[in-house]
Amino acid sequence: MPTSSGAVPPLTSSIPMLESESSLRHRLNSDSQLQQETQEGVSDLGTLNSGGKTPGSRTTTEEVQEERARRLRDTLGLLPREGRAKVRDEAAEAFRVIFETFLETFEDDGGARVYVEQARRVRADEGGVLSVDFAHVMRFDERAAQALLENYLRLDAYLSHAAQRVVQRASADQSAPIKVSVALFGLPAVHRVRELRADKIGTLACIGGTVTRTTEVRPELVAGIFRCGECGTESGSVAQQFRYTEPAVCENGVCQNRTAWTLDVGRSEFADWQR
Repeated sequence: MPTSSGAVPPLTSSIPMLESESSLRHRLNSDSQLQQETQEGVSDLGTLNSGGKTPGSRTTTEEVQEERARRLRDTLGLLPREGRAKVRDEAAEAFRVIFETFLETFEDDGGARVYVEQARRVRADEGGVLSVDFAHVMRFDERAAQALLENYLRLDAYLSHAAQRVVQRASADQSAPIKVSVALFGLPAVHRVRELRADKIGTLACIGGTVTRTTEVRPELVAGIFRCGECGTESGSVAQQFRYTEPAVCENGVCQNRTAWTLDVGRSEFADWQR
């Protein structure tokens, strides 16, 4: 409003002044950096094993699997594989040696080597199941037992391999190796079906419930032998990964077929399946 003298008064200091572009950008960068540091401080995967996870923080399945693999390497005293192609699972191989030693040397309270005796019976039956009490594994090596709980899917094949070697050596008959599976019982906890979550994927868990309906027993493909549909080359044994899995590429370097395969049913390995 003009004054009595006709001059326009200056703007008052009560009106807020807009920030300059440089100061506004500096403040936004500072806020963003503070938020990032806060998130890094609460995302500590090392608390997964100790149960001290911050409420509200989440981890992906890949992070959980990576943490399990790290703890397995620490348990077995192995260094991470950096800058090298993955040729063999060194951690799983080291665990196989531990489990094989357990089967051959563990003695019960009466001094009997229970699993060596059981291996002789399995050999006489020409294959079967080697039943292992998980409490015995805990008594033999508690850290190895914990690694088995967390990495069962990864170690399952190595358990069977160790059992086959023990069964083979437990008998004077050194003929062709036989198929042996390992069944673990006596786990420390029993979970209800509704308690199963994504963090249980790949772990060893005991589930309690009531079976109300079942289907008939059907064969499930465990390891398949395939023949190339282009050149007829036979593939090695292909382990099935929770679905029908064919070879990635023909072993014949000239063929390079990736799609046309025929399953050799007679030479493939099947197991009983029921839902």
